[in-house]
Order: sequence, then structure tokens, then C-alpha cells
Amino acid sequence: MSVLDFIPKKKKQAPKRLTLPKLVVERYQPPMMASESPVPPRLAKKLLALGRRYRSVNATQRVAQYFAIAVMLITLQMFLDWMVNLNLFLRFLLLAGDIALLVYFGRKQLLPLLVKPPNMEACALMVEKHWPRFRGRMIASVQFATPRFTRDSPELVQAVQHETDAATGALDFGQIVSTRMLKRRIQIAATVAVLWLGLMVVTAPGSIALLERVFLIPAKVPRKTDVICLSGNKIIPTGDSVLLEAEARGIVPSHGRITLTDESGKIQEITLDPEKNNSDRFSLKLERVSQSLTYTIRLGDGTSDTYEVKTVPRPNVTSLECEQVYPAYTGLPNVKRTVGNLALLAGSQLKLHGVTNSKIVKASLKLVGIDKTLPLTIGGTDGNDLIGQFDIPATGLTGFSIQLTNQAGIVSGDETQYRIDIIPDHPPTVQLTYPERLQELYTLKARPTIAFVASDDYGLAKVALCYHISKDQDAAVDTTADPNAKPAPPQRIEMDLAQGHPQNMKNRYVWDLAAIQPAVTEGTTIEYWMEATDTNNVTGPGIGTSEHHTIKIVSEIEKKAEVMNRLMDSLSTITDISQNQEKINKDLGTVIQGKPDAPKEAPKPAGK
Repeated sequence: MSVLDFIPKKKKQAPKRLTLPKLVVERYQPPMMASESPVPPRLAKKLLALGRRYRSVNATQRVAQYFAIAVMLITLQMFLDWMVNLNLFLRFLLLAGDIALLVYFGRKQLLPLLVKPPNMEACALMVEKHWPRFRGRMIASVQFATPRFTRDSPELVQAVQHETDAATGALDFGQIVSTRMLKRRIQIAATVAVLWLGLMVVTAPGSIALLERVFLIPAKVPRKTDVICLSGNKIIPTGDSVLLEAEARGIVPSHGRITLTDESGKIQEITLDPEKNNSDRFSLKLERVSQSLTYTIRLGDGTSDTYEVKTVPRPNVTSLECEQVYPAYTGLPNVKRTVGNLALLAGSQLKLHGVTNSKIVKASLKLVGIDKTLPLTIGGTDGNDLIGQFDIPATGLTGFSIQLTNQAGIVSGDETQYRIDIIPDHPPTVQLTYPERLQELYTLKARPTIAFVASDDYGLAKVALCYHISKDQDAAVDTTADPNAKPAPPQRIEMDLAQGHPQNMKNRYVWDLAAIQPAVTEGTTIEYWMEATDTNNVTGPGIGTSEHHTIKIVSEIEKKAEVMNRLMDSLSTITDISQNQEKINKDLGTVIQGKPDAPKEAPKPAGK
């Protein structure tokens, strides 16, 4: 082994191929030369008429054939539908297949005949086929009239054409196209049409229904027993009962069967018996349906369509928020309330915000106790938010309930009734604290002091001194007064509240009797009292009055006499108290010393 063996040797590379440009060789095509010998006019006319006859006969023949095939396909589909009651999808597939088959044959056989009728060469070949003695001459007469690459002898071509025209002048080219097959197929198509129409008339109206079903028009498969499902599709609340009914027309069977299929695919068949009072009506009541199901009713040989009973939950309120809005005159802020504590001030407003378990299309608020219904506003992206409000009246309202209807048309069942306790706004209280006596005597110069106290839960709006003036002699003088006339309203003296609308007020008022208008005189009686009005401008206002007191205007002599009498009454009271005190002391001393009381002398009989 030498050193040269370890030196890597270069591999020999194959020579690159040379790419030569493609050579395009144009084929020489000699020019076409027009013929100087056209087809004789009579022969050309007869050949064109032959082509038209061939096209019309064959087209009519194929149309009759397709018509018969179409009628038979429709009849076959009607029979198959009557046997197995095809659904809409299968009927669509069969109809599409029938149309596709007819279109296929029409495109392959009829359309080429109509679009591309036979030319003169094809007609010449038909003539040669029918009359072999013209073989070669007829086609040559036509082809010599077309453009060619070579020029023929015009005299020879014209001689052949004139000889052919003369030989065929008396012949009828129409007999070349036979109409025997056309007549046969027209007879077959007519027979099929007559039989089909007769069958349709005899089996009507069932055949009409089957034909409508072939063309996907909704119709029932005719049966001896026609099943009319009275219940149809139903949407019921989950857990409710449902009545499934069907009526049999035609031949009424003694019993039927209903097939139920639930959501899990479980199938159950139940026997249906006729109703007692109606033998052609069959019904079944399902109790407490908890899930959706489909059902089909079979009576005799008739079967109803498949109907669905869909169960949906009843709409109900899952959460309800309440907010009480106090009347503005109270000055109180809004308060959140729970549905279990709805003790509300009369005149307040209750705002509601509820959330339901499903989409709602109609919601209303029923006020219990006053027979009033108010609409609720439905909001939220899912249509399950309810917003509403109502005013709290002074009396009558005992609660409210919410009535709902969801998008399936299910209404809420036994609505929860939320109790409301109305807290009335009591009228203000007012009391005269001075004078204490119900009747006082004053002179015209007197300025009696009237003291009073008034209070209200939310504030006093007005406090007034009210009075009536009457004279003793009026009753004897005014004999013409109307006994049905309303008494004159009392005169008022408004008190100064000073602090806006205080809840409590204690005040004194000095009444200047001489300033009363019209002026009073001696003998006049003034009936007065205090009247307080609260700030309730919603259900009120509330008005409270005190006891009625009287003032009698007297002379100074009568006043002094009244004062003396009151003084004597006071002295008499003091004397009586002193005597009672002495007797008590005496009795107490006797008890302390232990001396018995002296026996009382018996009263002497009268007349002795």
C-alpha cells in the first residue's frame, strides 16, 4: 500500500446535458376551394324536410316515453309512501332521484336532438339506407357541393347531381322516417295516463293526499282509520299533568296504542281505551311529568305524527330586594327592607328589584286587599330582571304578589304573597294646659293667657287657636235662621312655630279680648280650642284638636261676684279641711290613750 492510496480521489462528474430549444413545425394545410356545383334546390329541400321530420318524430317519441316513465315513477313513490309512511327527507330524496333520472335521459337523448338536428349528409345517408340503389350517388351529390381541398370536374359533378335529382324527384322522403314506434309509445303513454287518472279518481281523496306528499306538500297518508291528534305539541310546567287525546275517523277501533319516548331514549307503549261517553275519542292522562317526551298515537291502521311534550320550570322569583322611600315631609332617608319585615308608613313608596329563574315576557304586580294590578318592567340581557314600584295607601293594602309569564307561555303557579303592615301617620296631639277650668268669666278688658302643648311624629305644620262667638240673645232674636244651614267656620289665630316644623311645641299666648273682631260685648260666649296640623301632604294632613273651653264676657260686678264666690269656696274648703284635721287628731288621741268611745244615744221616737 502506497501513500497515494490515502489521497482522496475526485469523482468524475457526468457532462451536463444541453437543452435544445423546441422546434415547432407548422403543418401545411392547403386552402379550401369552394364548390362550383351546389345541391339542386329540389333535392336540398326534400333532404331538409326529411331532417325536420326525423327530429320531430323522434323528439315526440322520447317525450311520450319520458312521460310514461315519470307517471310510473310517481305511482311507485305514492305506493311506497302508502306502505311505509315515508318521512319528508326520504320523500325529498326520491323526488330528487326521479327528477335527476329524467333530466339525465333528456340531456343524453332529447336535448342533442333538439339542439343539433341531422344535417344534409346524415339525411342523404338515411336515403341511401332506405333505397340501396342510390348508394354512393346521394352522398356524393351532397358532398360535392361542400368546399374541398381538390378541384373536381364541374361537368362530372353536375351530371351526377342532376341524375340523382331526377331519379328521386318522384320519391316521397317522408316514408323513410317510420311513425310506427311513435304511435306505439303514444298509445303506451296515453294508456298509462288514463289508468293513472282512473286510479286517482277511484281512490280519491287519499290519492290526492299521496300525490301532494310526492311533491313535498304537507299531507297525511290516507288510512282506513284517520287519526286526529287533539293534544298536539304541548309545553307544560315541570311536574304537572298532561292529557294526550286523539280522535278516530273512519273505522273506529276498539282500542289503540300510544308510544312514549323520553329524553334518554326509553320507549314505552301504553294501551289506549275509548272514553265512556265518546267511543271515537281516546285519551291518556300522564301524572307528574318530570321530563320532556315525544309521543305517537296509533288507532287501527292509522298513525299520527310525532308530537312533543316539553317540560319547562315554572317562572318564579329567586331573589327580591325591597327599598322603602319615605314621604318627603318626613325627611327620612330610604331604607332597605326584607320581604319578611314590610311594616311601612302610609304614603311611602316601595321599590322592588327581583331576579327570576328564566326569561320573562310578561310580569305584573298584584296588590292584595285593594284589587289592583300594576305592570313590572322587564330588563337585563337575559330578560330575567324585574323592576317596579308602588305607593302605600292609607288603608286596604295587606300585601302583594308577583305574576310571571315566561317565553314558553307558562305562568307562575301559586304566587308567594308578601305581607305588608301599614303604619298610619297619626294626627298630632294638642292639649290646653292653662286655664284648667273648662269655663272662665272675663271682662272686656281682660287678657287671658292660653297655654298649650302640641306634638307630632314627623313635624307640625300649623298650630292655631280656634274659636266661635255666640251671644245669649241670638237664640231668641234670630227666628228666621235656616236649620239646615252649615255653621259658620271658626275664626283662627295662627301660632308662631319659629323653628320651621318642630315635632314638639310648648307655648303660651296672651289673648287680648278687646282686639277680637267683630267686637264682643257683655253676655258673649266664646268657645275656643287649640288645633294642630301636621306636615303630611300625602295621606293627610292629620289634624288634632284639644278639649273645648269657653269664655263668657261679663261685667266687672259679675266678675267680682265670681271672684268672691270662688274665694268663699276656697275658705269653705279650708274650714272643712281644718275641721277634718281636728277630728282626726282627736280620734288619734283616743286611740293612743285607750279610752273607749262614748255610747251614742238612741234616737227618740217621733211624737214623744
